[in-house]
Amino acid sequence: MSDTSRKSVDLTPKPLMTMSDHEDTILNMAYLPREERVVTCSNDGLVRIWNVEDGEQEGMSMKHDGYVLCLAVTRDGKRILSGGYDHQMKVWSWHPSSGELLLGPIKGHKDYVNCVLWSLDGCRLFSASDDRSIRCWNSETGEPIGQPWTGHTYWVISLSLSPDGTRLASASHDHTVRLWDAQSGEPIEQPLQHDHWLRAVTFSPTGEFVACGGDDKKVSIWRVPWWDDGQKQAHDSFLDLPAVPAPKGLAHNQAQLDVDFLD
Repeated sequence: MSDTSRKSVDLTPKPLMTMSDHEDTILNMAYLPREERVVTCSNDGLVRIWNVEDGEQEGMSMKHDGYVLCLAVTRDGKRILSGGYDHQMKVWSWHPSSGELLLGPIKGHKDYVNCVLWSLDGCRLFSASDDRSIRCWNSETGEPIGQPWTGHTYWVISLSLSPDGTRLASASHDHTVRLWDAQSGEPIEQPLQHDHWLRAVTFSPTGEFVACGGDDKKVSIWRVPWWDDGQKQAHDSFLDLPAVPAPKGLAHNQAQLDVDFLD
């Protein structure tokens, strides 16, 4: 056996790029549209944008007074929302040469801001805090919309917006997921009970289910109470689709074609 064949081959995947300018733990990140840039936030109090092609930071770092716990990006990638230990949120405009503060600091929470979201149209902001509340804000003025959404009895850690943007789910250390009307802030039905602290919640892509998990190492799946089976798409699988007549001439020329059809 040759020496080459005796050598073990290292099949461990290697990263394509590593960026290492943050000076403390990185807590959250998101891709910008087109996947050319990624935005990160850290315990060093900074939000940074990175070019994933060359690994270089783009623009100036965006600063909070303390750990930056969370961030969210608008669907067009032009605005970044961040929140953290300073009880505040900030809205940044992204441009390759700068990270300009558009709005903020947005004040109102009385404790750490753990999670932030944009509404689908970008007109509103949602935030969750250790002050046990969820708040909705005008994204142009930073003014609160309505009163804080209350009901949780411990820190609110995670938020998820339904695919149609009409409902919000929140997960808390009080062992519950609560569901809310995203427009009015009114609670929907009873809280969904878990066995321990919850740290994450998400809607399914169809909006039919909510999944949550936390310190008990379990994932729970719930069907949302407003779901109507009639909302489900008529065809869940490609195999359920009706037969489609072959285009004119196909049958005539089938002998000359090499075409595979599903049974």
